[in-house]
Amino acid sequence: MFSKKIKFIVIFFSLLLLTGCEGETFILYGESENWALHYEVEKSADCQPTSGYIKFIGNQPIPEKVEYAISNSSGDVPIEENGTFTLPNGCTNATEDSKIEAVIKWDNQSETIPLTNKSK
Repeated sequence: MFSKKIKFIVIFFSLLLLTGCEGETFILYGESENWALHYEVEKSADCQPTSGYIKFIGNQPIPEKVEYAISNSSGDVPIEENGTFTLPNGCTNATEDSKIEAVIKWDNQSETIPLTNKSK
């Protein structure tokens, strides 16, 4: 009986320790006249996994396609009807203190958006 309790306690604390080691995330956010950008970066020992979205907030008709570049991520993606597109999962070497800018191009227009850490 005593041995079962010790095994349970060891397993419980091991699981607690493992879940406490999950990567924290920090959120970078930026907004311009036409776009809002939400960029999540998970802290990790190797590559920093990323995800996020870009939303059109302008007064013009929603563009059908946009190009974007964020540090070492870039792409050419169709935009959804609600004016939002989800960034593909990626990898970055950004840290919480990195100076990151996003460049968004659409319909012969371009905006550069500085991203700030909203997790601080």
